[in-house]
Amino acid sequence: MTPEVKQKLTEKLRGNPSEFHGIKVAHVVRTDGLKLVLADGAWVCYRLSGTEPVVRVYCEARSREELAKLSAAAKAWIFD
Repeated sequence: MTPEVKQKLTEKLRGNPSEFHGIKVAHVVRTDGLKLVLADGAWVCYRLSGTEPVVRVYCEARSREELAKLSAAAKAWIFD
């Protein structure tokens, strides 16, 4: 991740999105990064590394197809 991308993402992670990938965000958890729990039960979590220029993205969905779509949206959100 470039310093510019990291700075922009850090700012985005401070926000509380009401929607992600066209699905309402039901709950926001900030225990260890930013976890967005979606209304359909799926979730995505972003964790910035403190030692490397990387962000880790974790996702969970009800099916492999939904997970593939959510994962692609989660990766794209980093660079939006």
